[in-house]
Amino acid sequence: MNPRRDTSQGQILVMMVIGFIAIIGAVALVIDGGNALAHQRMTQNGADAAAEAGAVIMAERFAGANEPVAGWDATVQYAINQSAAANGIIASVAYYTDICGIPIQADGTAALNADGTYNYALAQEVGAGLPAASTSTPDCPSRTVGPAAGVLVMAHADVGTYLAKVIGISTIGVNAQATAAAGYLQESCAADDGNSCGMLPIAVPVDIVSCGSHNDVVDTQTPWPVDGHTISVIPLCSNSPGNVGWLDWTPPSGGTSELVTQISHPTNPAVSLPSWQYVTSTGNVNSQSVETALRQYDGQIVLVPQFDLTCNPGSSGTPDSSQPAINTSPDYGCPAGDLGGNGSNQWYRMPSFAHLQLCISTDPDCHALGYDHGAYINGDNSSVCAAGGSTSCIVGKFESIISTGTIGAGFGGGQGYAKAIGVQLIK
Repeated sequence: MNPRRDTSQGQILVMMVIGFIAIIGAVALVIDGGNALAHQRMTQNGADAAAEAGAVIMAERFAGANEPVAGWDATVQYAINQSAAANGIIASVAYYTDICGIPIQADGTAALNADGTYNYALAQEVGAGLPAASTSTPDCPSRTVGPAAGVLVMAHADVGTYLAKVIGISTIGVNAQATAAAGYLQESCAADDGNSCGMLPIAVPVDIVSCGSHNDVVDTQTPWPVDGHTISVIPLCSNSPGNVGWLDWTPPSGGTSELVTQISHPTNPAVSLPSWQYVTSTGNVNSQSVETALRQYDGQIVLVPQFDLTCNPGSSGTPDSSQPAINTSPDYGCPAGDLGGNGSNQWYRMPSFAHLQLCISTDPDCHALGYDHGAYINGDNSSVCAAGGSTSCIVGKFESIISTGTIGAGFGGGQGYAKAIGVQLIK
């Protein structure tokens, strides 16, 4: 009779292997799972950017721009895919939505289930043609859809694993969804033609500033009051970094006549937030024509770009008009030694836009303080602009601040008929 074989050692070895695999799986869950979570945020950021890119094209269409050679639908799709690729993700599918973010069918009606949830099977995909035009007025609470005004993007990214490969998992998929819509900016302005905001070519610092003894800019490091009641005097100091700046959306040529035209008939391009903008204007701003153009907006809410940094690339060496990269604080991509300056290569970093209601004589708050107009530009206005220590100033009430999305192209002219179209993430 053969002696009985001892199998305990073999059983222990099997158990050790199983335990080792379990340990690897647990460690992989921590390491690769954590890595996937980190990429989830990156994928969401990429989806946000792709949705905004598509909505910017919708904003151009909404503003009455000429149709691209490839057509609106193909251009929207291209913008989404290009943005997604630049951010290392895949735009799996995109759908057209109204301004409320509700998907739209090909016939322009809502792509909704009976319970109000989205029915993506019925929704019109970007790339399959624009939905039919709708004359309905959108109402978000009731889920009544209006015309196509935005896009909903579903994005995907495959994240490579480290330890999980041992247990047969080479990638982990992460998904994200984002919706961006375009329309007349409505945070402080009504959406109808008579009350929409015009964008003025004036760059205002994000903080309260005043003019010093040598007419230099003094930054208080305190943001402007945004309450719709406090009267703010925005001074025009010397032509130095941090001063209120006149903008030329098509530099370098321009001057006073072009500035007047841009005030009366805004034709600004789309501006993403935040971004560097090369828009320095030259010319005599102490001008009656500039003051007259600005006073067309007395009593109205206007949209003004805000800036927190200026950059003059090449000021420390060879002049360079290339755009600084949007990077991390404190310099945000401006080359070392080039922050500030007042040269012809000046760039403004714009993190936000402000709704500013300009003063008028019929506003009791303004009239009580002697501010019967929103602009005091021509001549010596030191008695009126004394609060800012300047001889010229803009006066009004800050109503609200926009710090996300893309502020689209403006058009129109004076007396409330200038419009600014915005693109903002809504979901």
